[in-house]
Amino acid sequence: MKKVLLFASIAVVIASCTHKPKFELEVSIQNNNSLIDKKAVIVQKKDGVVTFSDTIKIRKDKFVLEIPYDGPALIDVSIPGSDVRDVMMAAEEGKIQLNFDGTKPQIGGSPLNDRLQAFYLGNDSVSLLFQQLDKDFQALNQNGKVTPQQENEYNQKRSQLLKENTDRIIAFTKENVDNPVGEYYFMTTYITFPIDRKLELNAFATPKLKQAFGIK
Repeated sequence: MKKVLLFASIAVVIASCTHKPKFELEVSIQNNNSLIDKKAVIVQKKDGVVTFSDTIKIRKDKFVLEIPYDGPALIDVSIPGSDVRDVMMAAEEGKIQLNFDGTKPQIGGSPLNDRLQAFYLGNDSVSLLFQQLDKDFQALNQNGKVTPQQENEYNQKRSQLLKENTDRIIAFTKENVDNPVGEYYFMTTYITFPIDRKLELNAFATPKLKQAFGIK
């Protein structure tokens, strides 16, 4: 009888482990055969604490990973030794997608990851605008043709672009302040902003964020 009870207990434990909530990360690789046989590192964090980590060897250009799900969290995916940049995603129920087209990652498959992908595209666009603005000014400067008026115009354009980008970041943070992605951007950008922009963030900070930054 004792043996029967023991086996029954073991079966219950195994069943409970088997049925823990999970979500699927669907990975697709296009135009980058160099990633085959590389290792992908997946780290899931909740409130800054690592709740799951794994390293898998990439053997084919399409595969699905099952990852434990313990509520909304962030996932960092990196492929060390590759030309692919690291990417942060949101852990959400169901199936989320990570596509590598060449060296560029693209995420999606859930509302939050779709919004985050659009935000990443905005980051890329702003980065290109800054690069072009600086490149044009440097070209003038090399030729010794920069007038005080041109330098003033350059500074004004740069300041305006910086303001518009900050507006974009604050708007995205406000839209997502109640999820791990919005919390992440609040945490990482708050200390970098001047006081007037911090006041904008203060206006919609959650109790958790107010406590973290001593906001009253």
